[in-house]
Amino acid sequence: MPRRSNRRTGVAAILAGLLIFAGHGGELIFGSPSDLVDGVFVGLWVAGIVALGVALWGLRDLTTGSRVARIGMRFALAGLAFLGLFAIQLVIELIRTGEIPENFILFAIGFLLVLVGQLLFARELRAALGRGWLLPIVAVAGLVVGLGAGDNPVHDVGLIFFEAAWVALGLAVLRRGSGGPESALVLVV
Repeated sequence: MPRRSNRRTGVAAILAGLLIFAGHGGELIFGSPSDLVDGVFVGLWVAGIVALGVALWGLRDLTTGSRVARIGMRFALAGLAFLGLFAIQLVIELIRTGEIPENFILFAIGFLLVLVGQLLFARELRAALGRGWLLPIVAVAGLVVGLGAGDNPVHDVGLIFFEAAWVALGLAVLRRGSGGPESALVLVV
């Protein structure tokens, strides 16, 4: 695979983790002091979801192309579509009412599909990323905790693990493209 494609995929994965964290973490740290600030956090989160889509699309080229990998990618991209619908709902409700909606069903379905997709395609990254193939599994563990914990601090910790795993996965892809060590897994540990 060309280095440029690896670079785009790696940078997109890093941006996905950082931007989703900026939107999610910003709200955790600063709360909701105004509608403008809420809009900034939503915008960062939405940009992170777009970056996640670019990263997932690029990861297709790094998998072995097996049937399991293709199904996993389809699940993950379908989840991304639900997350996109949730992003639209967020923006509309923020404009309409100035409030973040209380209905997170699209968010939950989206991340559940991304979770299943990552479980299916992760192992198929082994040939391309060495031990870096484990990073989508770390992201899955974070999502399981995040989606299963309800609305409490454990939920947020789970999502932070998801976000950090995507940053590390992006670094692993960039290292592969630059001819460096096979995995950025050591950066997580």
